Amino acid sequence: MIVYPDNSMFTSQSFIIVILFMVILQLRERRVKPLGLMIMPLFMFIVSIFLVDEVLFTSLLNFILIAGGFVLGTIIGYVVASFMNVRLDKDGNVVMKGSILAVVVWIFVIVLKFYGEQTLGSAHYIDFSVLTSIFIMMTLGAMISRRLIIYRRYREHKLMVKKQGNESK
Repeated sequence: MIVYPDNSMFTSQSFIIVILFMVILQLRERRVKPLGLMIMPLFMFIVSIFLVDEVLFTSLLNFILIAGGFVLGTIIGYVVASFMNVRLDKDGNVVMKGSILAVVVWIFVIVLKFYGEQTLGSAHYIDFSVLTSIFIMMTLGAMISRRLIIYRRYREHKLMVKKQGNESK
């Protein structure tokens, strides 16, 4: 039996519990691994391109809207990443921890995605496939920019550790 999500799913208690669990995961401190930072964005990029290519080049307006979604997502990812804490632990590992403000922005984007799709989709101002493609590209842009900023901070911390190691010799 296949279960398809419906609008009531997003207001159910189980969905709220999943969101709370994901918020807790965002706020915990975890080690930064460069390869781990790149795997998910690469996977999401490949999947996203296959999901949006059907509507991406159907008209210039669709292309602009979907590309704009990617740019908006990139800006959101930058804002979220700028509030994340990246530091060195006592063993010299780079660790990161999400901030409350980053989680609030993340939740706002999720709410915007679900309720924006419902509102705009039911108003028939924009084709539903274009709308979902915009949100897919927003998610992709946010993930890529956030991971790139975290990787940049990772490199800065590793260079600082290397520089301190060379100075102590």
